[in-house]
Amino acid sequence: MKIYIRIALIFLSLFFLNSSVYALDEIVLNTESSEQETEYIPEEIEDNLSELEVINGQAKTQKIHDIFDTTVSDNEHVQYLLDNYLTKKLDKGILDDIGIWGLWRGGLSETFTRHDNHTKMNYDVLETRLHGTFKDKKTSFVITTRYVPQHEFKFMQNLFSDVYIKHRFDKHTTLTIGNTRTHTGEEGASSELLIPFYSRSQISQQYGNIRKLGVRLSGDYSFADYDIALNSSGTYFTSFFPGAEFCGWINFKPLAKTKGKYGILKIGGGLTAGRRHFNYNVVGGYVSYRYKKFKADFEIANGDGSNGRVGATNVHSRGYYTTLYYDLTKKIQLLARFDSFTPDCHDSHHQIREYSAGINYFIKGQALKIMLNYVFREDSIAGNSNRIMIGTQIVL
Repeated sequence: MKIYIRIALIFLSLFFLNSSVYALDEIVLNTESSEQETEYIPEEIEDNLSELEVINGQAKTQKIHDIFDTTVSDNEHVQYLLDNYLTKKLDKGILDDIGIWGLWRGGLSETFTRHDNHTKMNYDVLETRLHGTFKDKKTSFVITTRYVPQHEFKFMQNLFSDVYIKHRFDKHTTLTIGNTRTHTGEEGASSELLIPFYSRSQISQQYGNIRKLGVRLSGDYSFADYDIALNSSGTYFTSFFPGAEFCGWINFKPLAKTKGKYGILKIGGGLTAGRRHFNYNVVGGYVSYRYKKFKADFEIANGDGSNGRVGATNVHSRGYYTTLYYDLTKKIQLLARFDSFTPDCHDSHHQIREYSAGINYFIKGQALKIMLNYVFREDSIAGNSNRIMIGTQIVL
């Protein structure tokens, strides 16, 4: 139990380092002790205690070195730095193991317009995740609690995000029951920890990046993967079942058997349709190609109403984006993106376009990452603006 407390303290210290030093004077004062409080310790015992303190200190230092010497195989997946320390094997009970993770993602943005500029501190992700595997080694669970307040939701409505049980029938097929992120768009279904830029594309913000309660069946094969779900159209536990929603997505991988000789190609598309006070549907398509250090994404979506992260709406909208990646080194990644969105197709004069450039520095893959983004935004109604963002990502 002591190791869990120590790791929690490390996570909190990393979180506070983002802004400034907290209560430094108080910490110094607390380490002081008066002569009256000092107990007498015989010299031979004191020598033994000193030796033990040195040994324990070396062990703690070695653990920290082990953590930061962890090898990260790639930047395409999330590797939890303290997974080996925060996951415990269980000999008794129905669980085979249980563990906890900590996530933090935030940053600082500066926005410039013709008439004004302002600075904003962002705390996008501050979460803890409890996970476990049952004795059959095929069934697992995840309970994620987040601590980033949202003024439009009550505390309990915003507290839980991923809450589900997953069962893997074989190496290809998985059944998940619970509150999970829907596969409305490829980027819209991706974790914040894996998206290339600090902010999502406009169609991902509008249509995706939302969790819903339901049942989903997913499969991953050599030439294709799929994700099919039947969900409640309610979000953030604000209502039990305001309506039903279908969400289906499939990706084809035609170069799967070439072992990367000609690159990696993925072509996909899907449909999200349901009812929440009104009918809505979102249709999307996606293409990505990766060859050695270069990667390109293209995604397009059309929403005749939607029920995504920004809320339910019956407004007809559409958009697309394309992102280019280049891995300058294993730790430095260069990015460029063009992003176009029409918020209301009945008002074709209102167009929003964003031109973005960025640099990702992977200290320890996605587990320790620094992001620098620049965005020039053209808005035919609100006017043009420039935004610079610096983000940090910590996954323990």
